[in-house]
Amino acid sequence: MGTDSNIRLQSHTEELFARCGLLIFTWIIVSIPWLINIDSVLEYLIIKLDPCEVECLNLYQPEKWSELRWLASAILGFATVMPLMSHQFWSFAKPGLTSSERKLLRISIILIPFIFLAVSYFTLFIALPYLFSLGHSIQSDYGFVAKYDVINLIGFSTAIIWMEMIVVFAASVMIASGLTGNMDSSNANWWRIRVYGIVIMLTLLSFYERTTNGLLMALSSILLIELLCRPWTTKAPRYQIGMEEKFDSRGEIVTYLHVICGCKGQQYSTLNFPHTNIENVCSQQDKQDDLLRILMYNQPDNILLYQCENQQFVNKFQSLISSTKSKIIIK
Repeated sequence: MGTDSNIRLQSHTEELFARCGLLIFTWIIVSIPWLINIDSVLEYLIIKLDPCEVECLNLYQPEKWSELRWLASAILGFATVMPLMSHQFWSFAKPGLTSSERKLLRISIILIPFIFLAVSYFTLFIALPYLFSLGHSIQSDYGFVAKYDVINLIGFSTAIIWMEMIVVFAASVMIASGLTGNMDSSNANWWRIRVYGIVIMLTLLSFYERTTNGLLMALSSILLIELLCRPWTTKAPRYQIGMEEKFDSRGEIVTYLHVICGCKGQQYSTLNFPHTNIENVCSQQDKQDDLLRILMYNQPDNILLYQCENQQFVNKFQSLISSTKSKIIIK
């Protein structure tokens, strides 16, 4: 981006490892108090989820109870360090983001925890108890004597919460992208490939023992996310992007992005090839960030810049995209 500093990759790597080490150490320390009091927490959760008026819960897999205690402590510890994790992630990513991407990250960091906590509370203390009670009453009406496994009861609830976290995270990122102007109909597929790819990977890894269930849950999650984000994935783009393709001397296809800056005040009304109008891109930081996003999404071989007399901007922008295949040509 236009305000990014020239920092070596080694420095970024060292900073990333230092921040990750701090988070892991804090996560372990914070999980210890939860582990000490985890029996009380699980007992309270079981009371809320128990659908029976008389005792009907049993522990058929005692060895799984110890595993569940450790897992629950780790999850609660992770939830406790989420504010620190958000702060560390923001501090690490902020220098390399454009202004709109900073807004996207800021909204996501605030939006995701609040939505996730609200959805989790509704699921654990309202929706699941009601569904368990409804299922229990149906079995009682048929004359069955219900005996439920505590491990399966909590395991099912944990799986639901985990899928909700994935959906909330993915939907919040895409909605925040739309709200901040980073996503519209022109680049929606770019976002879909990355966000939905992560959703599918996490879902399949979470339910690797039952691949069919994992695929069904992944497809259901993607459908729900797509419905929630529909207003932004169909939003008209800010710029009409037109790419020109030509064959070079070796017969390879070369793509051209024609960008009209307009700082000279001339008019190119008779251009007979696709072009994009980004007025005063050489002097306005937000327009430069828009151009960077266009290059990231479309990856042209050459950028032809018209009506621009700011050579300082051209030199700076060329250095920013030096690691890509694109190069700037002034017209």
